Amino acid sequence: MTERDVARPEDTRSEDRPDGFGEFYRLTSARMLTRATMICASKQDAEDAVADAYLEAFRHWDRIGGYEPRAAERWVHTTMQRRWWKTAGRRRRGEARELQVPVRPCSTPEETAEVSMVLSALGSLAERERIVVLAHCVYGMSHKEIAERLGIRSSLVALVLFQARRRLERLTGLSGRHGGPGQRFARLLGVQDGEPLAVLLRGTWEWLGEAFEAQGTALDRVRDAIEAARDRRGGRP
Repeated sequence: MTERDVARPEDTRSEDRPDGFGEFYRLTSARMLTRATMICASKQDAEDAVADAYLEAFRHWDRIGGYEPRAAERWVHTTMQRRWWKTAGRRRRGEARELQVPVRPCSTPEETAEVSMVLSALGSLAERERIVVLAHCVYGMSHKEIAERLGIRSSLVALVLFQARRRLERLTGLSGRHGGPGQRFARLLGVQDGEPLAVLLRGTWEWLGEAFEAQGTALDRVRDAIEAARDRRGGRP
């Protein structure tokens, strides 16, 4: 898997070129933790994966710091996913985890409950199902791109995506005739167009990113973990 094969979330704006590793972390860490939380469906696993990825970027900052900002962020994203996939198989299948989500400023209790519902539904999926549905619905990757990235056939991607969609739509109420929680959340986000499940997942992604950025607590824990690991190796930014 090459650096260009990473899923495509929002890119860093070209004018936001970081001056150093610390600035790069400040500009990108909320987005990265959001992606990790939705992929891992576990707060601790997400923080660990993000800390490992940024530490790896720090070790190679002489090279990565010279990348165009979007390419540097893609590199960290790819590394984060590799670390997660490497350890995911060691855990028990279907192991339950409870996510304590941060709260986005000015959000209603209903919105917070809806985000928790979406993340819980994602956590009920198998690892491959979660990766495929997020890659397609949130990052806009085609069946072929996902297949090449995971090393499987496009027909299998289509099957996994169908199964993941059906389960998520049932768990979030999108398949209900009278409009379940997922449909209400999509309306709360003010989104009228687009495939309902993609709208719901994308809205959760954006909501969670704003919440992480505003709260800062989880980002501080990740930064502390990076600094502790860096100091053990005698490194300095």
